[in-house]
Amino acid sequence: MGKMEKRTKWCHEHINWCCWGHVFAGLGVAWLISLAWHYSLVALVLGIVFLVAWLVVFMISLFAKQ
Repeated sequence: MGKMEKRTKWCHEHINWCCWGHVFAGLGVAWLISLAWHYSLVALVLGIVFLVAWLVVFMISLFAKQ
C-alpha cells in the first residue's frame, strides 16, 4: 500500500483532522488572496500561519502509523 492510500485510509478514520486541515488550507489561501486588495502584515502572517497548520495536519496524516 502506497503513502497516499495509507493517508486516505487514515483520513477516513480521522475525519475531524481532515476537516480541520481543509479549513486551515482555505483560511490560509483566503488570507493570502486578501493581500491583493490591501497589503497588510497581519494578512500575510495569518495566511502563513494557517498554511503551516495545514501542512502540519497533512504531515501527521501522511506519516501516521497505520
